[in-house]
Amino acid sequence: MLSYSAVVVPLVLSYVLYLAVYRLVFHRLKSFPGPRLAALTGWYQTYYEVFCDGLFVQKLEELHKIYGPVVRINPNELHFSNPQAYFSIYTSQVKFIKDPNFYFCFAQDESSFGFTDLAVAKKRRDVLLPFFSRRSILQLEGIVQSKVDTLLFRLRQDYTGKPVNLYAAFKSLTMDIITAFSYSHSFDALLSPDFSHPILLSLERAMPMMTTIRHFPILQLLYRLPESVTHHLDPDTIGFVQLRHALSAQIEGILKNPSSLDGMHETIYHSLLSPEKFKSGEIPSKKSLSDEAQNLLFGGTDTTGNTMTIGFFHIMQNPDIHSKLMTELLDVWPSKESCVSYQVLEKLPYLTAVIKESLRISNGVPVAKPRLVDSPTVIEGVLVPAGTSVGIGSTFILMNEDIFPDPHCFNPERWLQGGAALDKYLISFSRGPRACLGINLAWCELYILFANLLRKFDLKNHETKHVNFRYHFLPAFRDKHLHAIVAERE
Repeated sequence: MLSYSAVVVPLVLSYVLYLAVYRLVFHRLKSFPGPRLAALTGWYQTYYEVFCDGLFVQKLEELHKIYGPVVRINPNELHFSNPQAYFSIYTSQVKFIKDPNFYFCFAQDESSFGFTDLAVAKKRRDVLLPFFSRRSILQLEGIVQSKVDTLLFRLRQDYTGKPVNLYAAFKSLTMDIITAFSYSHSFDALLSPDFSHPILLSLERAMPMMTTIRHFPILQLLYRLPESVTHHLDPDTIGFVQLRHALSAQIEGILKNPSSLDGMHETIYHSLLSPEKFKSGEIPSKKSLSDEAQNLLFGGTDTTGNTMTIGFFHIMQNPDIHSKLMTELLDVWPSKESCVSYQVLEKLPYLTAVIKESLRISNGVPVAKPRLVDSPTVIEGVLVPAGTSVGIGSTFILMNEDIFPDPHCFNPERWLQGGAALDKYLISFSRGPRACLGINLAWCELYILFANLLRKFDLKNHETKHVNFRYHFLPAFRDKHLHAIVAERE
C-alpha cells in the first residue's frame, strides 16, 4: 500500500501542477481577465452556484465591475456584460452550438431544448413551430380561457375572504394550460388542494438540483435508479415519477393506436408523428417524444408563472398602477359577465406595459446560456478563440440601468415612453434560433390571466413584504410565497 501511494500521489500532484500551469500560462484564454481561482478551476463557479444558493449571478455583477466587460469565469468560459454582446452570441447569424457541459443536466437531450447541435434542433423546431404559431394560439384560445375560468372558480369557491397562495395558483394554471394545449391531457393541478400538485412540488425542487447535477455529473445516476429507491432518497421526486408514468402511458397508447389522435384537438403528437414533416421520413423515438413533452411542461410552467407572481405583487403594492389598469379594462369590458378576447386585450397599451414590466423584472432565464464558439470570432471587439464557451445572463440586459433607468423599480410607464425601441431588449423568452417555442402562447396566457383576475376580483396583499428569489437556471423563490386576500368584484 505504501509503495502504491508513493507512486500515485506524486503523479496526481504532478498532474494538478501541470494543469494549473497550463490554465494560467498556456491556455488560449490566459490573457482574459478574471479571478485566478476561476481560471484554475470550475470549483470557483461551483461554490457560488451550489453552495451559495445560486448567488453567482450577483457575483458576476461584482466581477464585471472589477475586471471589465469580459470575464473568464471558469477555465474555458467567458462571460460578457455589454448588452450588445447578447445579440452577437444568440443570433441566427452565427452557428454556435449549445455547450453540452451545461445542458446535459436537464436530461432532455432528445428535445428541441436539449439538442445541442443547431441543425438537429432546427429540424425539430421547424416541425413544432406551426403548432405554436399565433394562428394556432388563436384557434385554441378557448383552452387558455377555460383554465383561467377554473382558477377563478377555485378562488371564488374556496378562498373568498381567505389568503391564497397566488404563486402556487399561477404555477398550477400555467402547468394545466401547457399540458392541455400541448398534449390534450391536463394534470388538473388547479383542482389539487392548496394548489399543491406533486408535479409542481417536484418542479420546485428540480432547478437547484439540476444546477447541482451540472457541477457533480455523477449524480446523474439518480435518473437511473429504480423509482422506489429514488423516492426513498428524496420523497419530493414522486411528482416526476407520476409525470413519467402519465406521459409514457399516453405516448405508448398513441403509438399503438395512432387513430386515438383523431379524438383530440391538434397536439404536439399530431406534428411529431407525421413522417411527412421530417425530411428523413422517420418519426422521433419514444424517448424523444417523452423528452419533448417534459421540455414543454417545464418551459411552459415556470417562466410564465413567475411573471404572473411578480406582476401581481407590484400591482397590489401600487394603487396608482392598479387604478390605471382598471380604468383601461373597464373601458373595453364594462360588464364582467361578458367575455373579452385576447385580440382585444393585446391592444390595451397600459395592460401591455404592465405585462412587459412584469416580464422584465422576473428576468426569464437569468443565468447565461453558454454557446461554444466554432471558429475564432470577434464578439464586441474581442477575438474569442475557437472552442471557448461564451454567454451573457439576461439580468445584464433586463436590469441594465442605461437601458432601463432605476431598473429595480416596477415602472410600466417606461414602455409607453420608450416605444418600440425598448422591445429589442425584452429578452425574457430569449432571442435567435433557440428562442422559446411557446412565446405566442405565453403572451396569450398573460393577457387573459391579468385581465380576467383584475376585472373580476379585488386582491389585497397578505403579509408578503417582498418576493425574494435566488437565481439557479430559473429564479427560485425563497421565503414566503406571494399570498393575497381575494374578493369577487361587485
